Amino acid sequence: MTCFLALELEIAFVNRTDIYRQAIKRTFADLYSVARHEVDVSWNKDGDNITVRCADKTFTHETIHDDDDGALEFVSTHEDPVTVRLTNDERLRLEQMDPDRLNGF
Repeated sequence: MTCFLALELEIAFVNRTDIYRQAIKRTFADLYSVARHEVDVSWNKDGDNITVRCADKTFTHETIHDDDDGALEFVSTHEDPVTVRLTNDERLRLEQMDPDRLNGF
């Protein structure tokens, strides 16, 4: 049972990352009129920083400043900040992956 729970928590983390990645790609692709596959999104090894490369521009977001509202602000030295907001569908999918639900709480 413990291995199963650990696997579910790992899957929930990956799916959570995928949801945020897709929201980031959607926002930047729409803003800079490029295809979503042209937006590069990466987390640093500690997971405390997200970098976005799009249309020859680079933006960063420090995850330690995340609020519970689902909005992420990306900053650049040469561009205005970009705010990524989750859609209602994305927010619902994240709520369904709440780790407390996996633990039976």
